[in-house]
Amino acid sequence: MIRHTARALCAASLIVTPLVLSTPAHAATTCRVNGVSVTGTTITGTPGSDYITCDTVDVMNVVNGAGGDDFISVGTANGPVAGGDGRDYITVGTVGSSGSVLGQAGNDYIRVTTNNGSVDGGLAGLDYCRVTAGNPPTNCEF
Repeated sequence: MIRHTARALCAASLIVTPLVLSTPAHAATTCRVNGVSVTGTTITGTPGSDYITCDTVDVMNVVNGAGGDDFISVGTANGPVAGGDGRDYITVGTVGSSGSVLGQAGNDYIRVTTNNGSVDGGLAGLDYCRVTAGNPPTNCEF
């Protein structure tokens, strides 16, 4: 009897194990947008000026300031951070190898401490970009 119970439990564990080991969904990012906590895989500002702060932007998550003159502050960007149209001020501590910072249209100010991914001021506007260490920025006039 004990032997049959042990076999049944082993067989059941083989069926359950693949369910436990399946690929987990990627984590959502939590930020504050204009003082309100927002969690999701895409964090988007308003068409006007926004104040967005995030500790971490996870891989496959996006932060987009949208229109207006936005202030965006991120500790670690492992996913894309975009200012959107407008004169944006973006600061990031570390851009991970899968992360990016994009100023987009407008005269943007971008400051990154360590860039292991990409920092791009965008094609429209005059952009001021400073990267302390790592990959140099592109499309920055100053």
